[in-house]
Amino acid sequence: PALRCYVNKQLVNVSVLKGEPAELSCTVSKEDVTGTWFKDGLKLTSMDGVTFEKKGLVHKLKISKAQDIHAGKYRFQGGDIKTEAYIFVEDPPQVDNVLLKNLTTVPTVAKAGQSVKIKIPFEGRLPIRASWLKDKMELADDTRIRLDTTDTFTMLSLSSCERKDCGDYKVRLKNDSGVLEINLKLLVVDKPQPPEGPLKVVESSADSITIEWKPPRDDGGKPLQRYLVERQQAGKNEWVTLGETPRTSTTFTTTKVEADMSYYFRVRAVSAEGASEALESEEVKAVGKASPGAPDPPEIVCASQDSITIAWRAPREAGSSRIVGYMVQKRKKGTITWLPVNTGPVADKKMKVPKLKKGLQYEFRVAAVNAAGVGDASNPSQPACPWDATKSPGQVQDLRVSSSDSSSVTLTWKRPEGTDGNDVKGYEVEMRSSKNLSWTKCNGLPIEMTTYTVKGLQTSKTYFLRVRALSDSGPGEAVELEARVGDAS
Repeated sequence: PALRCYVNKQLVNVSVLKGEPAELSCTVSKEDVTGTWFKDGLKLTSMDGVTFEKKGLVHKLKISKAQDIHAGKYRFQGGDIKTEAYIFVEDPPQVDNVLLKNLTTVPTVAKAGQSVKIKIPFEGRLPIRASWLKDKMELADDTRIRLDTTDTFTMLSLSSCERKDCGDYKVRLKNDSGVLEINLKLLVVDKPQPPEGPLKVVESSADSITIEWKPPRDDGGKPLQRYLVERQQAGKNEWVTLGETPRTSTTFTTTKVEADMSYYFRVRAVSAEGASEALESEEVKAVGKASPGAPDPPEIVCASQDSITIAWRAPREAGSSRIVGYMVQKRKKGTITWLPVNTGPVADKKMKVPKLKKGLQYEFRVAAVNAAGVGDASNPSQPACPWDATKSPGQVQDLRVSSSDSSSVTLTWKRPEGTDGNDVKGYEVEMRSSKNLSWTKCNGLPIEMTTYTVKGLQTSKTYFLRVRALSDSGPGEAVELEARVGDAS
């Protein structure tokens, strides 16, 4: 009998990507076999895109572009020969290459507050499951996020974007043929955050203030261009723009300040997206004037026929540097013009002003001088007249506290000695507290007695008291003492 024919090489299962070519092939032991191909049990005579081929012992079934209809179980049969295999047509999710390249290389940019939609059309065997991840966490629908997936696309919708929506997103498309992962970036740009505080004053003088701040934590996704500095005067409503600084500089100096005034400052960061909210300072006070303040009015110490001696105290406000001396001016009472007495500052706080005309009344004022210049002048002294010193009374004698209680001090003294005492018309008492530099008169009219009680004082406080004799020629030189209320000495 003739030799049986058998299969040397069986058909093998084939997996093919949809649209790609595929082939099944088997080898038999005899040349004269004419076999038949079957698909899913049905004889194949002709089928779209399928061709049959026999070369010697090899029989092939070829598919030019595999489609879903080509998937199934195939059989080659002839005489005693039978061999079977499956063709699987794989159809994983796919996205257009141009779109894919754009999504993965160019970030999607949105402005804060805008809505964003990222739509990705796909192909592939259904059902396809789409999931979206941000920073490796799967996204789900919420108040601002919506995910839509149909048979042809998946879409992420964000309403009213925020800076926190920035980040790396991943889209995962999956079906039973495979998985496609797409990485994309979303950038949300916004106005910068306000500069970081606190807004500090780093330098301050009478005519300038320098403030400093830190850059914002978040520039809003666009490079900062500059900072805008504004100022408000305490007690006023309007903010005035002082100027701007380049983005690299976080300090600003303004000279638009007045000594002893208080201000508020605020700074905004500016990018192409706009200006941030403002960082605001606490109240800032400009330093007092660099030059000294005004002293109290000078005191008249004594007089002669053509001179008057005055004395004064240092001003309370020394200014920004040490006082080096004083300038003294005089004027005739009733005139406007002040004339200088000294050409350069005098260090002493006492001065004999010479070359005065007898019978005229003069007023004096002083101004302190420091490195910054001449300060404000004092108010004028009491008017005074040069007089014949031989005729003005001498000093009172033996001034002391005779008694004291919790709110008063009683002084006693004796008349000036010798002929000085003859034309004394009375006495004047003045006082000042240890804190106060200016003297206050205790009596309006001259006192006729040689005793006087100063009332309305505070217990346990120290006061300075002084007494001088008065005559027609003018006042005598004062005698001073220190008294503590509540102590009799």
